[in-house]
Amino acid sequence: MKQNLPTRRIPAAVHLNRGPGLRAARGSEHPLIGLAAGNQPVRLTPEDGHLLLVAPAGMGTSTVLRTLGAQHLATGGHLDVLDVHLDQQAWARGLDRVAYLDTAEAIAVHLHGLAHQARRRAEAGRPGPRRLVLVEDCGTTDVLLHHHLDARPNGTPLDALTAVLAHGRLAGMQVALACQAIPPALAHITADLFTTRLLIAPDEDTWQRAGSPADTRPPPGSSRPGLWHHCTAAGARQVRAARLDEDAATAWAADPTPSRSGRLPAARTTKESDR
Repeated sequence: MKQNLPTRRIPAAVHLNRGPGLRAARGSEHPLIGLAAGNQPVRLTPEDGHLLLVAPAGMGTSTVLRTLGAQHLATGGHLDVLDVHLDQQAWARGLDRVAYLDTAEAIAVHLHGLAHQARRRAEAGRPGPRRLVLVEDCGTTDVLLHHHLDARPNGTPLDALTAVLAHGRLAGMQVALACQAIPPALAHITADLFTTRLLIAPDEDTWQRAGSPADTRPPPGSSRPGLWHHCTAAGARQVRAARLDEDAATAWAADPTPSRSGRLPAARTTKESDR
């Protein structure tokens, strides 16, 4: 299997509000991750399962989450943002069908609720509304591992997240988790539960834990901000990630079609919807 299509054939930038990025995004209801060589669209569909992003700080994980989240909202989906204190996805606050959780207690309660829903809906064979759960790193995974609601044997929020990962696909839930390194507590199940991975500058351990053969690991220096290794069961390829800035993401979530005047449409604001 060939690895890493030539960088020169991959777009230098992919914007959702103009050019090939806009055309590709309008061409499907599924969020556009980005464009591969020859402007080939790479999307995140329900069949692609959960998404894991692993990259050093400053390489664009928050941008990818923002761009996927805005597109998901634009097609009527529900969005959950787990972001401890850093407000990396502030564009989504107050929007319809968004639950924004930024404290340990709120995240714990919400994840246990989602885990219960995921199990119940998967067992009944009745998916709920389409839901995308964005998990920012930078402390959130530590909260998931160590915070307990109380002394009852409910486990940590990470246990609840694992239940969402295990049952969520049958319940209409999809998780996109960003981190600088694969959390040790998830290392042994990464390849099984995250069937789509986006990696930048992966070390050998990360590459193999993500389910890719060691001999296909990209050479040092082949990664840069916004240029990801997109890994699935079908193999790996390089993808230039699509991007929306914060103002554009808020507007896109409300209306993905630019107005004739060229101005961004106003965002819809309302209370968070129930789970």
